[in-house]
Amino acid sequence: MVFQVKFMFADAVTTESEFPEGISVLEAKTTLLQNWPAEKDPVDGPSSLRIIYGGKVLDDAKKFEDYNIPAGQKVIMHLQPKPPQPKVQVVETPQKQVEQTRCCTIL
Repeated sequence: MVFQVKFMFADAVTTESEFPEGISVLEAKTTLLQNWPAEKDPVDGPSSLRIIYGGKVLDDAKKFEDYNIPAGQKVIMHLQPKPPQPKVQVVETPQKQVEQTRCCTIL
C-alpha cells in the first residue's frame, strides 16, 4: 500500500505525491523538495518545511503510520514553509560617558 497525499499550501496551490509505507516525515519532506513546484519560492531544506495533518505538525523522526494516516486513500496535508530568517545586524551604540555632577549637600 502507498500513501496518496495531496499537499495544500496556504494560497491554495496543491501538489500530489505518493509515498511507500514505512516512510518517515523527513524522507517525505526530502522527496517533496526534489519535486518542488516551480511557482513556489524555494526553501532551504527539510527543516524549513512544516507538514500539518489533522491539526498537528508532523515530527521529522516519526513515520506516517505513527499518525494513523490511512494508506491506500488520498489524504490532504497542509504545507507551511517557514519564512526565511532576516539577517540580524548588530549595531553597536556609542557609549556615552557618564556625566559626573559636582554637587554636594550642605546640612
